[in-house]
Amino acid sequence: MTTVKKLRLLLWEECNRTCPYCVNQQWDLSALPKCRDFNGFDEVMLTGGEPMLHPERVLDVIRYIRKTALAKIYVYTANVYDPLMALQVLAAADGITVTLHEPCDVSPFQLFAQATETFDRSKRVVVGPDVFLPSIPVGWLEKRIEKFVLDCPLPQGEIFRRW
Repeated sequence: MTTVKKLRLLLWEECNRTCPYCVNQQWDLSALPKCRDFNGFDEVMLTGGEPMLHPERVLDVIRYIRKTALAKIYVYTANVYDPLMALQVLAAADGITVTLHEPCDVSPFQLFAQATETFDRSKRVVVGPDVFLPSIPVGWLEKRIEKFVLDCPLPQGEIFRRW
């Protein structure tokens, strides 16, 4: 059995949140090696900071990866406040994971989720401990987190690099 080779790709450190449990705090992000060669990876997970602060740049990265490799591309975000841009990103990627950190994230997520009903993509929602999501939208997989944990090691077969 082969191990799936996954790349967690930090697009930028910029984020509009100051979460005390942010897993990026355990890394010296400036010391991460840069990555522009995506051959050999089965999956590339685009993360931040907050990727969707610059959705046009996310689309540029997705296009670059598509030209150079066959990897599946997933976007990890907490920001779907601009549903039209988020839909463009989802259309270009193979899937999206939206984390709901705060109750104010629920309404924008619900609007976005409704707009994705016809998208045949991987769609996951991570519901934080202080968030109530009344129902799971059609086509979305849900993961509930009772407590955010610091110092989470990378899963086996996954590496962390920066753009």
